[in-house]
Amino acid sequence: MTTEKTPAKKQKPAAFIFGARPESLTADVKFTSITGAEVDMACEFVYRDREEFGAFWDEIADAKLPELPEGEKFTFERLAKEGIEFSVDRTMKFLKGWPLDLKFCRENVLRMFREEPAAPAAFWEAYRAACAEGRLGNSKPQ
Repeated sequence: MTTEKTPAKKQKPAAFIFGARPESLTADVKFTSITGAEVDMACEFVYRDREEFGAFWDEIADAKLPELPEGEKFTFERLAKEGIEFSVDRTMKFLKGWPLDLKFCRENVLRMFREEPAAPAAFWEAYRAACAEGRLGNSKPQ
């Protein structure tokens, strides 16, 4: 009598492992530049799970632009400056890096947001989608 051994089935690796929290995640930031060029860059973001992201969004939603000092006149220039500063401060709390030849620092994010009006919303939307909806497109895991 002969006994035949059946080959063992290979197990697929788990699609996820509970408790294996990543430090960061990568998502594509896409926007149309002021020059009309399409920008598409994979950026590194701070990982937050859905509850942490909800708390972060609450923090941002509760933020207020500074009020005008007594007697100062409203100007659109001031509104734009404070709005850009707010966007940069918010972005520096969730963006960890970018694939540009420019050093990733507050000064360069500020410069980009001043010169590229679509950039602040594009960074926020990429981060929001990654945290709230999961990985999209061809983003590479960290």
